[in-house]
Amino acid sequence: MGKVAAVYNLMPEGTEVAMEGVAAKIPEIAPEGVKIVKMETKPFAFGLKVLVATFLLDDVEGIIDRLEASLQGIEGVQNVESVSVSLI
Repeated sequence: MGKVAAVYNLMPEGTEVAMEGVAAKIPEIAPEGVKIVKMETKPFAFGLKVLVATFLLDDVEGIIDRLEASLQGIEGVQNVESVSVSLI
């Protein structure tokens, strides 16, 4: 079975959202077969910060959809943007 590398930007609902708190929730909600490689908070615009999360996933059907749905379900996250998805 192959592996997939995926990078996502998680955008907050507003400047009051602590992205460190969002990052702390990701290990709890990540589907089985998803390994968190790296999480980094970066300045975005107008005082907003974006969480850039890198994952290593098993190459199985539907895992990307499950991961994205889990990330969208985190309180305080307005948008989840796929930056890159690559088979490795």
